[in-house]
Amino acid sequence: MAASTISAMAFTLEDRDVRPLTADEVVQMVELGILSEDEPVELLHGALTTMSAKTPAHEVVKMRLAEWLPSPADPRYMVRTEAPISVPDRTSLPEPDVAVVARGDYLARHPATALLVIEVAVSSLRVDTQVKPALFAAAGVPDYWVVDIPGRCVRTFADPAGDTYTVTATARVGDQLAPRAVAVDPLDVGTLLAGL
Repeated sequence: MAASTISAMAFTLEDRDVRPLTADEVVQMVELGILSEDEPVELLHGALTTMSAKTPAHEVVKMRLAEWLPSPADPRYMVRTEAPISVPDRTSLPEPDVAVVARGDYLARHPATALLVIEVAVSSLRVDTQVKPALFAAAGVPDYWVVDIPGRCVRTFADPAGDTYTVTATARVGDQLAPRAVAVDPLDVGTLLAGL
């Protein structure tokens, strides 16, 4: 399903237009207690979508990524998990599984970009590979990776231009990945997916 199809579905109901929510409105809803901060929803193209339940494999991959990513003491980076990125599309507020951002003060606003974004997909592959790349490309995220657990691979998106990535690839067991903007050792795909 193309992103344009998902977007169109979010704005019509039978013969009526549906007014999309904005990121600012959703943040206000949380601040006012209308939505719980822990409610498993994500704003995509104006619609609050239900996030998938976290399977044990999903959590194991996130733990392995946390062990690989920069230390919390690294003065250059902050690693955020399941926290929003304020992308240019004001009707979207994606909450990636993992994002590495430049260290800074994010008390008033969520970061507007990231150095690396990683989604871990068990059942969310379609949204992670067909809807979210445009959002993160438009935000200038240099590397967006989707760990495809059922497919035993990592789908990579790089070199954003507008709202698209110009380079896409698939890394499999035996391959290594190195993000362009984060100084870490290469990630071994086989180690990441071992036993899954």
